[in-house]
Amino acid sequence: MKTYSRDLRRARRWLASGRSTKVIRYLEPKVPLFLEDPQYYALLGRACVESGLLKDAQTWLNRGLQADPSHLEVRLALAVNHLKRKDPASAVRTWLEILEDHPEQTHAKRGLKALKRISDQEAQDRFLDRFDPGRFLPDLRSPWPGRILALLIAVLVVLMLLYFRESLTGIARNWFSNRAEDRRSDVRITLEDLDYPLTDPNSGDVLNPMTDREIDRTLTSALDLYNRYEDNLARRELNKIRYSNADAEVLATVAGLIEALGEPDIDTIGTDFGYGEVLDDPWLYDGCWVVWSGAPANVDFGDDSIRFDLLVGYEDGQILEGRVPVEVPFLAVMESLPVEVLGQVETRNGSLVLIAKTLHFLR
Repeated sequence: MKTYSRDLRRARRWLASGRSTKVIRYLEPKVPLFLEDPQYYALLGRACVESGLLKDAQTWLNRGLQADPSHLEVRLALAVNHLKRKDPASAVRTWLEILEDHPEQTHAKRGLKALKRISDQEAQDRFLDRFDPGRFLPDLRSPWPGRILALLIAVLVVLMLLYFRESLTGIARNWFSNRAEDRRSDVRITLEDLDYPLTDPNSGDVLNPMTDREIDRTLTSALDLYNRYEDNLARRELNKIRYSNADAEVLATVAGLIEALGEPDIDTIGTDFGYGEVLDDPWLYDGCWVVWSGAPANVDFGDDSIRFDLLVGYEDGQILEGRVPVEVPFLAVMESLPVEVLGQVETRNGSLVLIAKTLHFLR
């Protein structure tokens, strides 16, 4: 609440700085000047509360209520004085009355919440002996010093950014450049390395005819996916070009990128492809990684490998999506359980074969 009297403004500043005794000595002789001023009684009553003069505080705050029964600062100080006098019931009643008139009043809400957390009489006694009155009273300090300081800091930051703009821009550019290189430093292929045209007019029949523009767009997409470590999706994009009418130089670039692609683990594969999706266009997924589950059948052990048919989707014995041959280039203990296979798709004469990397039996 704004204070218009010079005397009260001075007392308010002293009270904000913790000099409550000085406020009492300064204001008490001035009672005749402020007989009907609730702000005067709010300041004097709060100074008495903070000085431990609880009976005097009660007297001054009651007079403040007589001057203005709805004065918020008087009522908040009165609630705290009730607490200091170890009368929490009266404090609660005062806070509830405040919230009836000011439903969003934070100090009253805080006080009620603090008392509600008390579980027994012993805890209540400890609280009443040790609580900080300032938590339940408005802050009397002026907000302007803090605002001015924040404004000065903001201005200083802006000036520094303007002054060092070129240096900061260079640092940021280098940082982002380094991050981009860190993503995949082993291959640095850009579209500028390729000379147009991108298609070979003498390529003959191909699975996936493409125009120069389509190859350019697909290779751009593959490079972006590669740099984001989305290797499975990148491989599918590269297969579009691999089985197209692309020029030999483009195909060599694609082969270089394929060689640089990493192998996933069963937990890090990222994008997976379903059996039906791969079956529709096997060439498009040649070399891609999948995780398929099902029931193993026709298991055949070799000297250093295992072959079996994976009945895809039949792990629960209900729905059979299809059958795919699986080659395991290592020896493993095969169990009569459903299995989850992480493997690489390989096309042989238009048929699918799965080259397993990991077998996970489902118990």
